[in-house]
Amino acid sequence: MSDVTIMSSSSPLKRIAHAVRAMESGEYAPILLAEFIKDSGDLGQLARMLDAMARSVSARDNQLKLLQRVIPIGVSLSAEKDFNRLLESLVIEAQTVTNADAGTLYLLEDDSLKFVILRNTSLNMAMGGTSGNEITFYPVKLHNPDGSENRSNVVSYSALTGKKVNIADAYKTEGFDFSGTKAFDEKTKYHSKSFLTIPLQNKDGKLMGVIQLINAKDKSSGEIIAFEDNDVLEALILLATAALDGYIREEALRQEIAQLKIEIDQSRRAKQVAEITESKFFQDLRDKAKEMRTREMKKK
Repeated sequence: MSDVTIMSSSSPLKRIAHAVRAMESGEYAPILLAEFIKDSGDLGQLARMLDAMARSVSARDNQLKLLQRVIPIGVSLSAEKDFNRLLESLVIEAQTVTNADAGTLYLLEDDSLKFVILRNTSLNMAMGGTSGNEITFYPVKLHNPDGSENRSNVVSYSALTGKKVNIADAYKTEGFDFSGTKAFDEKTKYHSKSFLTIPLQNKDGKLMGVIQLINAKDKSSGEIIAFEDNDVLEALILLATAALDGYIREEALRQEIAQLKIEIDQSRRAKQVAEITESKFFQDLRDKAKEMRTREMKKK
């Protein structure tokens, strides 16, 4: 029997009992007690108490699910030492959490956002990362040739403003240029509809890149829907940016150490050369070579 049938045909106490059973099974919905909550009598007081209890239990369950889902992801991301696999894992996990059909990861490089990972489940497309397939798309410029900010592209807009952008239908939205997306759709016979674009910033607020998810799917019908607020995704992004920032900092440190080693080696070689060229033996040798050249010149 459906909730609507129970609500229309049962007594108040039976309906409240049904709401309690729904709480126990994790299927409670506020509509089950909505009729009684505004009641000023004992029935209303009971309904309000049960509703508050149900919401508290639901919030606790959501937090537990969040921890159960996010902690293993965070451990795997922080333990990953292969940069390409780290980036790939970020996109794959974000797709899984949001049930997105496609995902793209961009990293900041000078004044551009460079494509580094591109995945599309429906098109069986995997580019960048460990796929071995090169991404041939041009980077997204943050600034136009005249120096103005490129806010027409949703990816660069998100990067420049530090804002998350949620678009239900790219073909109906205004304010952004989706001509590149439409050209891709026409070429591949795909239909890019819903978009979720999130800037990736480290703890200091410095931009590292942008992740963009495309076409969230309803788990039951498979229909393309708008992206919803997702606590697991928010936690995933925080963990991923921390892991990404840590790797970038380590890599920068390794490069600095390598450069310092090169400079030390060069300085050591220069010192060794100076010690040789300034030695008495080398000076005598150079003088003898000069005398020999002079004699040869006189003979000619």
